Amino acid sequence: MSCDFFPLFLESYVVYLGGHSHGAQPPSASDFSRITDSHHDLLGSCMSRRYSYTRYINGFAAVLEDEEAAELSKKPGVVSVFLNQKNELHTTRSWEFLGLERNGEIPADSIWTKGKFGEDIIIGNLDTGVWPESESFNDQGIGPIPSKWKGYCETNDGVKCNRKLIGARYFNKGYEAALGKPLNSSYQTARDTDKHVTHTLSTAGGGFVGGANLLGSGYGTAKGGSPSARVASYKYLENSQIPTDAAIHDGVDVLSPSLGFPRGYFLDSVAVGSFQAVKNGIVVVCSAGNSGPTPGSVEISAPWIITVAASTIDRDSPSYVMLGNNRQFKGLSFYTNSLPAEKFYPLVYSVDARAPNASARDAQLCFVGSLDPEKVKGKIVYCLVGLNAIVEKSWVVAQAGGIGMIIANRLSTGAIIHRAHFVPTSHVSAADGLSILLYIHTTKYPVDYIRGATEVGTVVAPIMASTSAQGPNPIAPEILKPDITARGVNILAAYTEAKGPTDLQSDDRRLPFHIVSGTSMSCPHVSRIVGLLKKIHPEWSPSAIRSAIMTTDYYYYEQLLLNADYHMGRTRSNVRQPLANDTLAEVNPFNYGAGHLWPNRAMDPGLVYDLTTIDYLNFLCSIGYNATQPLKFVDKPYECPPKPLSSWDLNYPSITVPSLSGKVTVTWTLKNVGSPATYTVRTEVPSGTEVPSGISVKVEPNRLKFEKINEEKTFKVTLEAKRDGEDGGYVFGRLIWTDGEHYVRSPIVVNATTLQM
Repeated sequence: MSCDFFPLFLESYVVYLGGHSHGAQPPSASDFSRITDSHHDLLGSCMSRRYSYTRYINGFAAVLEDEEAAELSKKPGVVSVFLNQKNELHTTRSWEFLGLERNGEIPADSIWTKGKFGEDIIIGNLDTGVWPESESFNDQGIGPIPSKWKGYCETNDGVKCNRKLIGARYFNKGYEAALGKPLNSSYQTARDTDKHVTHTLSTAGGGFVGGANLLGSGYGTAKGGSPSARVASYKYLENSQIPTDAAIHDGVDVLSPSLGFPRGYFLDSVAVGSFQAVKNGIVVVCSAGNSGPTPGSVEISAPWIITVAASTIDRDSPSYVMLGNNRQFKGLSFYTNSLPAEKFYPLVYSVDARAPNASARDAQLCFVGSLDPEKVKGKIVYCLVGLNAIVEKSWVVAQAGGIGMIIANRLSTGAIIHRAHFVPTSHVSAADGLSILLYIHTTKYPVDYIRGATEVGTVVAPIMASTSAQGPNPIAPEILKPDITARGVNILAAYTEAKGPTDLQSDDRRLPFHIVSGTSMSCPHVSRIVGLLKKIHPEWSPSAIRSAIMTTDYYYYEQLLLNADYHMGRTRSNVRQPLANDTLAEVNPFNYGAGHLWPNRAMDPGLVYDLTTIDYLNFLCSIGYNATQPLKFVDKPYECPPKPLSSWDLNYPSITVPSLSGKVTVTWTLKNVGSPATYTVRTEVPSGTEVPSGISVKVEPNRLKFEKINEEKTFKVTLEAKRDGEDGGYVFGRLIWTDGEHYVRSPIVVNATTLQM
């Protein structure tokens, strides 16, 4: 192809050609030459603008014009061509809340104990780098690096690996090509300069570190989910397969890309690269994204990936305002407990403390330069939310000599948010703020003190995070996404010391730990439990591990023990109320998937829904991909089945029918991974009725007898729309197989908009 150079019209593309013919073996010199020659044949004179993938993923990144990309996409052997885009990032009480320890003690039946704390499991993160000096990556007491490890450490910028952090690499050529100019130094290192992956990687596989806290909040021992696992960091922000290819070669057991963007499977480097990882026995766990609560906002939709939503834990950091008239108001803050308790300080309204040249409005919002140090020094300042960042207001107060701040919302609908403030702070509601302001205006010498401490077990949890991305699956609505929910709000973990805990340039604080929220924080909770499961059950496939996690969620078992009249289909909080989001709206499987992660149960699920790569390829055929596209995912001959399969027949641990018209029959297979037992089936929903409203459900057979390990049994589920006067729309239920000890539970999700009224 011709390759004229017009810099203004060039963009970086990924040209995906499928798998390599050399399969899982490392490429030989002749293989390497053949691969690069084939890429040269496709690109011709554009060769200088190419970066080839030569190990497990066949393709290359190249800087092309739009017309060149379109021309390449039509050539034989090219599966897809897509922009090499930058992905969006998704981010100590957790493990006790999940049952791995009790009152600080680790019981003998904990998955930590059974899984030897993830010893020698290798966990890889695709994210923004690592802060290697973090105490969470100390290798004291850890043995030699596993012999299977083939990776390495890029040691520029002072990065050093050890027996815990065994790999740290960075990938920037495609991004640099896309920009068309050299990258700055923050991209020329494996070091985390963005604050993201150090947090997620330590949540996953960090060691035990005592005294962890954020400005006094969350004080305790920071613990990774697989504390004896080895970890490897792959710094990358592009939408490309390069780091996945490297991780497969290096020998990781679990891969966790905290990146995502919704695209069709052949246009999505996360989906393409993850397929190759799963094909090599690596479990891939991704965050659902932080675009909630919009329906259909889930960003990772491929069925071979475990997709994780985010919910809260039962820990909070309240900050109490105590006025001189003995009235108390509850706010929130991560910085509250440095003022001596019970000691009152003068309280001043920011408008009354404005600088000579500042307007009342600027002072009210505590803008930079708006406060008079002579009127603020030694006092607690009352400010209003608005325009500038909340944490900047506390910096302004600190710079003026203030020793505390009350920040009040202006609107009743405003959120109250934890922040790492510069002075002890309490963020209060608009109503409470007005009461405090009235006290200031009606009191000759208003005084106040701020106190706060981390509280555990006093808040309702879990609550779904409002930003956690939701289903239905935008690419393949037949597959329920997200798959599972884990704790992802206010998670304390290690932090980069390349920048402060806020986004302010003026923040020169450097803290070893930080409290962060997002699905990127829930994702490592699952990926690290995956590591423990791989240690306990090395023979399980990636899909068997996903099934064990999805079919053994927490609140089903907990409520079965606590509440005799508990309906098995309901997912509830720790106060036995229907699970909700932070607006108290009840949620459903599109929010939380199969339910909430309960690791100890996942060790012994009884039965699993297993899948192979051929099953995934058949699924791709069933949703409309042509016969040659799935072939490019594998390195051996494959043809779509002559009789097309139903897309909902994929042996997934959930049933989703996005458009039910009349009757649908779904065929599933269960594999016994426990002792011989006989299982019976029932279907239930949150209301306690027998089936989803407006839908009849029939299971045949309703009894399965397993006599040996790995024995498989097939059953059919028939769903039929009924005329019952319902309004239609999605309805939700549960399918449960039980032998009296195990409860293998799967969501049923049916779009009943086609019901005849």
